[in-house]
Amino acid sequence: MPSYQLRDTATRQLLARGLADYAAAESTLDRLDDELERDLAANGEGAGRIRLRLDVEKVTADSAEVVGHHVLLLGVDDPTDPLPAL
Repeated sequence: MPSYQLRDTATRQLLARGLADYAAAESTLDRLDDELERDLAANGEGAGRIRLRLDVEKVTADSAEVVGHHVLLLGVDDPTDPLPAL
């Protein structure tokens, strides 16, 4: 039975493994994003821009296949209205 894992694309560091399905991987990505945002804010680093690209890998037997990519933008305020006023 396959499982899923998350890996930092730049460093190849494994961040999470043994995830039951793709939805569990997405949930873990959301949790990581929230934790990193809190850590940045606690250290006064919220104003900067940090971009992390993470791979979602599907693991079967002894091989891992990339099945998705996610980019986390940390320390960036989300606009309340993404469209400019006319």
